[in-house]
Amino acid sequence: MPNSLTAADFQSLRMQYKNTRTEEEIPCTIEHNFKDGRMVDHYFVVPAPSFWQDEAVRGLGTVENLLFLQQDDGAPWHILLHEPAMVREVTFEMPDAEFRKLLDANHLILPGEPGFVMP
Repeated sequence: MPNSLTAADFQSLRMQYKNTRTEEEIPCTIEHNFKDGRMVDHYFVVPAPSFWQDEAVRGLGTVENLLFLQQDDGAPWHILLHEPAMVREVTFEMPDAEFRKLLDANHLILPGEPGFVMP
């Protein structure tokens, strides 16, 4: 896992809305574009073993949260990992097609996108 991640690097993704975090989940934020601008939503993610085996991830020690940032014009998403002090971060990229696979695998549609229904 050099500088990019795939959908396979995550076991699950679900909205925080009215949910309680489980022990293996990490809070994450998804900042994405929609027709009226930009939106920020809060989720819980469970990284796969491949994620934890990455040297850069291990170098952080503890991962406090993740931030998925959509880039314009279909460019790869940026994924920022933060350690508890929020002083150091590690950044990966994820192709848009892989991010969409992650959403599909978890039966998610981002708020503001066609088909989204509030849980």
